[in-house]
Amino acid sequence: MASGMMGTLRLNDEDGKPIHVKGRVVKVTEKIEETTDKKGNTTTEVFRDRFVSTVAILRQSGIEIIDKVEPLSKFMHKYGDQIGAHILSTYRPLYNFDPTSEEIAILDTLGTKRKPLPGQEKPGLLPTQRHIAAGIARAIKKHGVGNVQGEMGVGKTVVGAAVLELMDAYPAVILCPPHLVPKWIREIEETIPSARAMELTRIGRNADDPGDVNDVRRFLQLCEEGKLGQKPVAVIAHTSAKYGAGWEHAAVRKKFVDEEECRVFEALTCPECGSPIQIDLPGGLVTTATTIEELGDKRRFCQAEITGYELNEHGRLVRDEQGNPVWGKRICGAPLFQFTGRRWAIADYIAKHPRRKFILLIADECHQFSAKASDRGIAFHQLVGATKYTLTLTGTFFGGRSTSIFWLLHRLNTGVRKDFSFNDEKRWARLYGVLETTRKSKRTDDESDEDGFTGNRRYQNQAKEQPGISPAIVNRLLDTTVFLSLKDLGLALPHYAEEVVTLNMMDEQGKQYRSMEKKLRDLALNNRRYLSTWLQWTLARPNSAFRDEVVEIDEVDRKGEFLRKRQLMELPAIVDGNTMPKEGWLVDFCRSERQQGRKVLIYLRQTGTRDIQDRILKILREGGVRTEVLHSGVNPRKREEWIAKRVIGLDALVVNPRLVETGLDLIAFSSVVFGEIEYSLYTLWQAVRRVWRLGQTKPVKAIFSVYNDAMEARALALMGQKMKAAQLLYGDEVGGAIVPEEDGDILMKLAREALESADLLDLQSLFADEVVVSNSPMGCPTATRAPLSVPEMPKVVSWADWMAQRSIAVRSNSRGRSRQAEQNQISLF
Repeated sequence: MASGMMGTLRLNDEDGKPIHVKGRVVKVTEKIEETTDKKGNTTTEVFRDRFVSTVAILRQSGIEIIDKVEPLSKFMHKYGDQIGAHILSTYRPLYNFDPTSEEIAILDTLGTKRKPLPGQEKPGLLPTQRHIAAGIARAIKKHGVGNVQGEMGVGKTVVGAAVLELMDAYPAVILCPPHLVPKWIREIEETIPSARAMELTRIGRNADDPGDVNDVRRFLQLCEEGKLGQKPVAVIAHTSAKYGAGWEHAAVRKKFVDEEECRVFEALTCPECGSPIQIDLPGGLVTTATTIEELGDKRRFCQAEITGYELNEHGRLVRDEQGNPVWGKRICGAPLFQFTGRRWAIADYIAKHPRRKFILLIADECHQFSAKASDRGIAFHQLVGATKYTLTLTGTFFGGRSTSIFWLLHRLNTGVRKDFSFNDEKRWARLYGVLETTRKSKRTDDESDEDGFTGNRRYQNQAKEQPGISPAIVNRLLDTTVFLSLKDLGLALPHYAEEVVTLNMMDEQGKQYRSMEKKLRDLALNNRRYLSTWLQWTLARPNSAFRDEVVEIDEVDRKGEFLRKRQLMELPAIVDGNTMPKEGWLVDFCRSERQQGRKVLIYLRQTGTRDIQDRILKILREGGVRTEVLHSGVNPRKREEWIAKRVIGLDALVVNPRLVETGLDLIAFSSVVFGEIEYSLYTLWQAVRRVWRLGQTKPVKAIFSVYNDAMEARALALMGQKMKAAQLLYGDEVGGAIVPEEDGDILMKLAREALESADLLDLQSLFADEVVVSNSPMGCPTATRAPLSVPEMPKVVSWADWMAQRSIAVRSNSRGRSRQAEQNQISLF
């Protein structure tokens, strides 16, 4: 309705009288901020776009306009059946849950070697997976492309394999992250009878190799010889797809004579024509390159004018009336670089040589290929052009801003290519995105300026895109995209609950923290460049106070250039052989979970230069908890195997959440403890989903442990705000709509709010104590599950209790607007 695709709809009201309904979305621009400097000369205004979805209802008694959530929800509940029937009659689905007998026969053979999931009678694809595979296969045959956006754990790999078999699109090529290559090979061979999968890693040779290797040519040769059977599949890591030969500058050093200054100097010259290499400088100046460093980090071509046959703008020979080439002047154009090594990017090779030999491209985690000019994006682009059909799989199709989906759709969708050029992202953002425009107006009394005697103001506008997208974007996705959630699979997941552990710091620990925090805060208030130093130390120190540390800051000159490091303060260890409160609680919690037959996954952030994993490992083992640490040194492809070999004898596993972000099933664990808060909502959500997914048989709980009155407690509250914003935009499932964001975004926001003493919204309005289960297509909560029994542990409370205890007041923000959220509105799931 909001996209306008529904058109004008005729319904009948409760009295049987006809009414006409039409929906649309309108972009409005609002002023959200205005500031003026102390002298009153410069005024800064900030304007932001906002999409307003409206429904116009024409009755015999008049016209009603609905633009608020509550009345729109009531209207949808009342007329939902009629609207749904109209949509189904107007937009006939390509697949209406009507598989053909041929499709059923093929689907019946898939996945029979796999173990049945809990609640599944026999092995094989789930009914929803079968329907998704059949529907998306038809869409690919019609449009050449299909997209599956599914939550983590819905079985996108199995669906991709089923589509491949339904289309009989062999040989096929799968593009995926490196650590998922073994999983794809295993899934293809387990799901599709008699299928053979092979990884393609390299074209060319490394320095130690005796000869060249061409995995693509070898794969196609084996296919032709029948050694890979009738269903060959090539699997390529996106790193292998994009990596080609490196390059370096190529120039010849020659001596020249400066006749004006009567001196000899050396310069870099073109290896073909011998002309000195000229470098353009700001202001239209030109200088001669004398060192390799002056050539920069971009590949250059010789721009010197030389004698030779003339060329036109397309590089072809210019000919006279008789058709003979014209001798004259032309640009040399020789490359001033050379390739190092003999490696060829696999995607580039497939695009140029065995073009169209591969029938279907399956691109896993396709949001990683959405950038305009990244190497991965270019490799994906080349493979799309080299294959007949494309299937993309992701849990995060849309990345917040409208342009996050633009280049992906441009590479996939002929309609987008018809309406937009590849560099039309600004026009796309104006149509479908949310722009924030900063307008500065300035008045000056300087007589040298034009407005010195007129009083006129000079305006400067700057626009940048903000998260948000128009509902009209659905028109670009409806015919090729399937959206799949875990609820759609029909298998009930065990209960999931979120809890908070609040602990008080030791006296010495708290005293040291407050002293350090005040000193760093004052430093950051005087100079904002120390925001990051203040923030990182206040977040990290409470959990690393077991060791001696020194706070260092960078000293810079007036130009902002680094001078030296200066020690600001020493932080001696506050424990001597004892445990800190969070460590002691963690030992007790793991012991309690072990008594109930539950294993614990412990997530930590400080695993790099300030690693605290060994300390946690030592404390847990001394407390009788069988624990291991998964370090980053374990090959990503072998992490699943590494865990499987050790999990039987473990009570707890310590790991950085980013190491298990995608592709791993950790259903052997049923409790997740965030010993330190993760500041990427995507990573946080993914980390929990490693445990709460299909195959899990035990209730799952996520525990967030924080110290009272520490920055990490404020950070956890801010994560709640971020989660709320995501759910308001995308509905009750957060993870399917977001992609990884930079840590700096939320950390810098945390720093600004803390420095300005801005109170966060009441946490009771940010988190729900219990997960609400929805069985309604409209997302109406209809039932809640029974609460998960929690062992009696000190300081363990639910979200709601913790939020009520904090009692944080709502305060208006600097933009003069505040909004109270509804009670119990969100949770991670």
